[in-house]
Amino acid sequence: MLYELLIFSATCWFGSLVHADIPAALATFVQHAVPYGEIRYWGAFAGTPSVYHVFTLEQAERKGVLLVRQFDQNQFVVVGADTSFDSFPREAGDSDPIVKAAARLLNGESDDPFAARAMASANDVCPLGASLNDLLLPIAGFALSSNGTLGILRDLQHANAYSVEPEQASPGSILVCPSHFSVQGPVTIGFAVVVGPDRCVYGPDYRQGGAWHRLATLRQAFSGEPR
Repeated sequence: MLYELLIFSATCWFGSLVHADIPAALATFVQHAVPYGEIRYWGAFAGTPSVYHVFTLEQAERKGVLLVRQFDQNQFVVVGADTSFDSFPREAGDSDPIVKAAARLLNGESDDPFAARAMASANDVCPLGASLNDLLLPIAGFALSSNGTLGILRDLQHANAYSVEPEQASPGSILVCPSHFSVQGPVTIGFAVVVGPDRCVYGPDYRQGGAWHRLATLRQAFSGEPR
């Protein structure tokens, strides 16, 4: 089993915000912080002493979650972003209760009167680790504990895995590009793929319900060439 941490740059565009019921200052911040893809706002909840806002993102075949903290009317920072909230507690600076509250809001369980009441659909959830486990368990007897790319990378680093340059990866290798962000952006949702015998990478496409597809050649996936 192999892993590789890969970071690639984002193009300087603005994400597309599809939920109109959002404060103007927050909308401006998020559209600058998320350089591309579709952004959906799910609502807010009160923490101490801040207010937190929950979003889902879609970038190409990947989906993820975004948590933004509001300090006052016009000051915002990105707290965390990944394919799942379950990798946030050990990666984000905020406490586990804040992350749990964000997950409850996304699942329609919040009692906050300012929270959105819509239930998050399966299309807004990215069960990446579960998708990889369908391959890992029968072959390696090993299961990932997280759906977040940061958690998947952590699991692999504690397993019988080693780092490899992507273009040197053998068929069956798992390559992980973890989500990355800064407090003011940009935010890029990560991914994990499997190298096929044809030197192409395969992974779940969450625009199509998580069905596995050929996504790109190794060179296209990690060199920035068009897919």
